[in-house]
Amino acid sequence: MIALSLLQVFVLASFDFGVTWDEKARHRNGELIWEFLVGTRDRASFSGDGGGHLYGGLFDVICVALEQWFPANRYVIRHVVNAAFGWIGVLYCGRLASRLFGTWAGVLALVLLAVSPRYFADSMNNPKDLPFAALTAMAMYYISTVSPRWPYLSWATAAKIVFAIALALNVRAAALLYVGYLGVVVVLLMIVNRDTEPRRLAVITVRLGAVLVAALLLGTLFWPWAQGAPLTRPFEAFLGLANYPWAGGVLFNGVAYAAPDLPWYYAPWWLLISTPPVVIAGATLALFRLQRRGTEARVRTALCGAAALPVLLVILKGTTLYDGIRHLLFIYPTIVVLAASGWTAWLSQRKYRWLRGAAAVLLAAGLVEVIVFDVRFHPNQGVYFNQLVGGPRGAFAKYDMDYWGNCVFDAVAWSARMARLSGRPIAISGTPAHLVQLDAERFPELYFTHPSRGHLNVQLSRGSVAGVTGLATRPDTLHRVQTADGAVLCVVVPGLAFEELQPFLSPAPPRSSLHPARLR
Repeated sequence: MIALSLLQVFVLASFDFGVTWDEKARHRNGELIWEFLVGTRDRASFSGDGGGHLYGGLFDVICVALEQWFPANRYVIRHVVNAAFGWIGVLYCGRLASRLFGTWAGVLALVLLAVSPRYFADSMNNPKDLPFAALTAMAMYYISTVSPRWPYLSWATAAKIVFAIALALNVRAAALLYVGYLGVVVVLLMIVNRDTEPRRLAVITVRLGAVLVAALLLGTLFWPWAQGAPLTRPFEAFLGLANYPWAGGVLFNGVAYAAPDLPWYYAPWWLLISTPPVVIAGATLALFRLQRRGTEARVRTALCGAAALPVLLVILKGTTLYDGIRHLLFIYPTIVVLAASGWTAWLSQRKYRWLRGAAAVLLAAGLVEVIVFDVRFHPNQGVYFNQLVGGPRGAFAKYDMDYWGNCVFDAVAWSARMARLSGRPIAISGTPAHLVQLDAERFPELYFTHPSRGHLNVQLSRGSVAGVTGLATRPDTLHRVQTADGAVLCVVVPGLAFEELQPFLSPAPPRSSLHPARLR
């Protein structure tokens, strides 16, 4: 019941979120792959320009396919699909925790992931990192079903693992890691059981090889470029993404860096400041249990390794990161499983009743804190920062805030309200132009135009310290989209043609009145 209720919450919430930076390009990629699948486009046209060829197209193709049947706005459709993927991640995170640590750990993991602000926000409109994170949770769950005794990897279990890894590979090449994780799990089990009979080693080698080949073949079904050489190109993509040549600016700890020049601790620090304290505390409690003997301690150690390895790899390889830790979002469900195991372990210990009571109070307080944030900051949960940096307000002008541009939708919705109150259509422009245009398509009262003809202009707060602080304090601002604690995310200012509109304007409407027609 909890899972089904969360599905409804995720889907309904998706209507309140705007188009994000990469969605237009990803949707076009989905259209091209759709044309390839129906036979109207040749594989050779996927030449590899721009880096888009390094990603599978499963998510985008699903969205394009649904667009053929439903007459709604394509980005509304995309966000519903995104929310469904987010829910799948929540479901499998709960299943993984339940299988490894018991029913209550599963329930807690399900809730912790669902209320984590950044995961929730990414579930609405992140078309690359979120689907991969969700399918990672699925893959980790099926890997956990490997038997601790011979034959370890039955063909039935192998088929489920192949299914999950292939789906993930059709989104991002990093899914190849999970074939490695599977191999490590099986080898460690054989070592623990001292199972070194040559025939069994041969059988396991064949089965692991079959999983790899099947995952590569099925993992390129929605990836035309990789289909050209399915046994090698996914590896090329994996290495290519690790060295992606993006040199844009990144605001980190109040300093503007070029992405390749970020300090080595960028990823771990971002993980620390963007994760809710209730998750950090639970994961820390889980670490205290590692010193114990037994199966649970070994499982926690394995989960720690699975979560830490990608972070260590990006540090050691100097991988280009930007936009926070969205590229590492896929490790977050594993961290949540660890956190759930830590909390439930301390809640179930019987030696010190006062310790159990203290853990219950702290867990409840942590959950309330993050749920209150989700409600107060909706639909901008994606700018969550914890109190290590003073929340979103403390992080303003020190870290990139709404790098996806989700808040632009709020500004556009305000502009539509102004149009309704003035009784005339409003010409709107702004930056990023494609986000303003695509969000405006959901409102018949608005039409997108060149800045020279715009009545209103939307500006996203992204860039240098001087740029974002200057935008936040512009004296001619008509409307600010800001967090509940006052961090400015974007503004609406007069356009060059504002004087044409000004005689028709009444006082600015309250923010609470801004609710777009949901399916436009």
